[in-house]
Amino acid sequence: MRVLKFPRRLIRHLETPDLPLEALESIRRLRRYLDELEAACILKARQLGASSADIGEALGITRQAVYNRLHHLEQRAETDPDFAIPDLRAEEPEKIPDLESSSPS
Repeated sequence: MRVLKFPRRLIRHLETPDLPLEALESIRRLRRYLDELEAACILKARQLGASSADIGEALGITRQAVYNRLHHLEQRAETDPDFAIPDLRAEEPEKIPDLESSSPS
C-alpha cells in the first residue's frame, strides 16, 4: 500500500466560486480521497481492536454494513496495488492518475 498526501490544492479550488466546473472536479477528487481515507481508517481501527459496532457508531452505519465494508476492504488491500493509505501530515498531494489528473473521468 502507498501513502497519499492530503490534496490541499483541491481545497483551494473550492474557494473559487467563479470557476464552478473546477470546483466540481475538485469535489470529485476530494470524494475519492475521502473514500480512501475512510477505508484506511476502518482497517486501522480494526487492527487496533475496534469492534464493528464501534466503527459503525463512528460512521453512523450498522455493524452489518461495517462487516460488508471490511470484507471488501480486506480483499482490496490484499489484491489492489493501487490501494493507498492517505496521509494527513503531508503538505502536497502525491500524483496518482485519478486524484491528480486534469481530465474529468
